[in-house]
Amino acid sequence: MEMHKALAWFASALAAEVAFGGASAPGEWHPVRTNEIARWSAERGAEGGVVVDRGARKVSFLVEATGVSEVDPVEFFVIGPLSDRAYESFAVSVASPGAIAAGLDAIGVPRGVPVNPARSRFWPQGEGVSLAVRAFDDASSVLTLRDLLKDERAAEDGAILEAAPVATGGARDVSGAVVAQTNMPCAIFALYSHAPSLLQLDGTFDQSVIYGRFRSLRRHRPGDLFEMTLSYSGSPRVEERVVNVKKGADLAPILGELRAIAGSRAVYAKLAFAPDVPLAEAAAAAKAFSLVDGSGVRMNGAAPGQFFYRAFLPDPEWRRREGRIFQPFEVHMAPDGRLTFVFVEEDYSGSGIDPVLKPRAIPFSAWRELPKLVADTKADKVDVMFVFAPAGTPVGRLTPVLSAVSPRISTFYLFADESPAEAPRADAPSKEQR
Repeated sequence: MEMHKALAWFASALAAEVAFGGASAPGEWHPVRTNEIARWSAERGAEGGVVVDRGARKVSFLVEATGVSEVDPVEFFVIGPLSDRAYESFAVSVASPGAIAAGLDAIGVPRGVPVNPARSRFWPQGEGVSLAVRAFDDASSVLTLRDLLKDERAAEDGAILEAAPVATGGARDVSGAVVAQTNMPCAIFALYSHAPSLLQLDGTFDQSVIYGRFRSLRRHRPGDLFEMTLSYSGSPRVEERVVNVKKGADLAPILGELRAIAGSRAVYAKLAFAPDVPLAEAAAAAKAFSLVDGSGVRMNGAAPGQFFYRAFLPDPEWRRREGRIFQPFEVHMAPDGRLTFVFVEEDYSGSGIDPVLKPRAIPFSAWRELPKLVADTKADKVDVMFVFAPAGTPVGRLTPVLSAVSPRISTFYLFADESPAEAPRADAPSKEQR
C-alpha cells in the first residue's frame, strides 16, 4: 500500500509539473499564501487560526488546497499543518487540530465517541454539523462537500457527501489532549473510519474497502485558499440506548420504538441480553437488529458485560477450519458443560501452498484458566475467539469469557450447536483428570 501511494504521488507530481509548473501535493506541506493567511487572521481576530462565533455557534478556519488531481485517491478532506499526508488530502488546515477542537468545544458541540473496532464501535458517534466552504477569492459562493469531492460509489452505496458530517471530537490521550494534534496522519476530517479524526462522514467506512472511492471533483492549484465554517444547531440529537432483551421478548414493539425515535434523533444502540436468554434466541434477536443497523438506528459497541450483537451472527462457513483465512482460538462447551480450549496450529513446512492444520485441544474447568491457555500458544497476533455451545445454553453462562480474556481478545463469535456433539479430543489429560 505504501509503495502504491508513493508511486501515485510521483505520478501526480509529474502531472503537476506539466499543468502548473510545480510539484503537486508533497508529503510534507508548507504554507503557500502566507500573506493572505496573515491578513485574514488579523482582520478576523483569529486565535490560533480559528474564528469562534459563540452566539452563532460557528467555527471558521482557513485551508489550502494540496493540488491533488481528479484521479488521485483522497483519503482526507482536511489534515492538520504537521501532517505528512498531503499527497492524499484535499486540503491542509492553517489551524491545528487542537485549535479547531477547542473551537468546537467553545460553541457547545458535545464531544462524541470515536470509532474503535477493538471495542466494536464502527459508527462515528457525535452531533451533526453543517460545513460551508468559501473560496478565499470568491467568498460570495458557498460550496459543500459534494461541490469539492467526487464519490465514485454514490449511486451504489448512497450519497454520503450530502449528509452532515459527524463531530466526534477525535480520540484523546490520557491527559485529554487531541491525538490528531501530534500523531500522524493528524486528521481533522478523514474520509474513512479513523478514531483520531475530529470529523467523520456519517457511516462505516473501512479504509481498505473505500480506498479510491473519493477524489477531488476538479484540480485546484496547490495553495488555493478556502475558508471553512462549521455550524452547530445547539440542539443535541444523539440518543444512546441500551436495549434490554428478556427471554421470550416480543421484539416488534422494541424495534418500533427505536425506529420512531430515529425519526428525529441519531440513535446509537447496544443490546443487553438477560442471563437466561438461550443462545439460539439471542442469535435470532441479533438478526432482527441487524436489519435496522444503519437504517436510522446505529448498533454501536457493546453494553457492559455483554457481547457486541454481531457476535451472535457468525458466518456458518467459519465452522470449517479449512476454509478460514486464519485460525482463531476456539472454546467448545459440551452439553454437560465441559469446556475445551482449541488452538489450531498452521504448519507450512510441507510442499503444498495450504498449511496442514494441527488442532490442539485442552480441557479446562474455569474461565479464569483461559488467559494462560491463550498466552501459552504464543499466537500474539490472534485476537479473535470462536465459542461453540449448545443452542439452548443461557447467554449468561458464556459472558464470563469476556472478563476472562478481554482486552487480549477483542472479537468474539458464538456458534449455536443444534445437536449434541463430542467435545474435541484433548492432547493430554487435564490436572483434574490426572
